[in-house]
Amino acid sequence: MSLPNDGKVVVGVRRALADTSISGHEASDTLDLLMHGASSLTRVVEAGILLADSNQHLHVVASSKERSGDVEEAQLGFEQGPCLVAFRTGETLDVPHIAASWRAWPTFAAIAEARGFQAAHVVPLRLRGHILGVLCLFLEEFGPMNDKDAASIEALVRVATANLHEELQQALDARVTIELAKGVLAQQYGVPMGVAFSLLRAHARKTDRRLSEIARKIVDSRGRFR
Repeated sequence: MSLPNDGKVVVGVRRALADTSISGHEASDTLDLLMHGASSLTRVVEAGILLADSNQHLHVVASSKERSGDVEEAQLGFEQGPCLVAFRTGETLDVPHIAASWRAWPTFAAIAEARGFQAAHVVPLRLRGHILGVLCLFLEEFGPMNDKDAASIEALVRVATANLHEELQQALDARVTIELAKGVLAQQYGVPMGVAFSLLRAHARKTDRRLSEIARKIVDSRGRFR
């Protein structure tokens, strides 16, 4: 799919990504912007980011929506799927028909299809030859990522990883805290994790404070907004 004025959109998103390195934003802001940019430029409907810790174990650090997060967590839990393959090989992986991948990744294929995804595209996050993690993109339509869209996504990934080279561990630590805070709020208010995250983000915006700061205080105070 070719979007109108997509060249301008690419430039705009790349500029916004570059701006995060000097505007005091958190690494998680850059991750969110990367996911949004990839989704707005292509037929991708949802995205997620997995980062590796010092032991080379992947963790879900960002998901555009809860259903993509479910698929990412399933890949880690069952140790199968395109995100793991892309991370291990360091190669971009296109999965134009998820249902056709059931022999290689039966659980991934079943869960992804159940969540409404028909295709996937995974791009390694690489810096100086080291694979830091992967950007996982999900689509509701069959078919490969076209060359133009793939090139746009690769360009965004390069800018984002350049900005994040010193902040990736911060992003990983912050996301762990945010997930803990979501769990605390979900239990306290009896709401799904997605709603808990909305409450968390709304309070951060209302008070003009960083998401990770609010999350840390919620975890420390066991559910009280401060």
